[in-house]
Amino acid sequence: MEENVTNRTSYIKHFASLNRAPGATWTEATKRKAPHKPLLLMAVLDLVHRGVITAPFIAVTGDLVELNELFNLYWRRIIPLSQASSIAFPFSRLDREPFWELVPQPGKTMNDRHRFFLAADQSGKVGLESTPVRNW
Repeated sequence: MEENVTNRTSYIKHFASLNRAPGATWTEATKRKAPHKPLLLMAVLDLVHRGVITAPFIAVTGDLVELNELFNLYWRRIIPLSQASSIAFPFSRLDREPFWELVPQPGKTMNDRHRFFLAADQSGKVGLESTPVRNW
């Protein structure tokens, strides 16, 4: 990870400046950039706040089923039916962002404990969850 992300303001800054691939495939609805990372972050934060994801690890089995379903729900709301995706693409590429870390343990990925509980903090919900979409 590039830097220590420790507070809500830092998260908002990083969520607002996600590295996203530009392309002619993407419409103005996504500011002509790939929407994968913001949609995955929205799905993760939604599941954290609903109590589905309760630890800083996202298990490659159970957690991913509901996460993928929610990601696809968000995807279908803004992307034409002819374009398909899954969480596999943004899940690994979020590792390039300073707040996400893939851990070389079989079957687990990790956001460090402090960041997880910061994201789970209800007082930070609105700022963090709305930033990925507000800034595309």
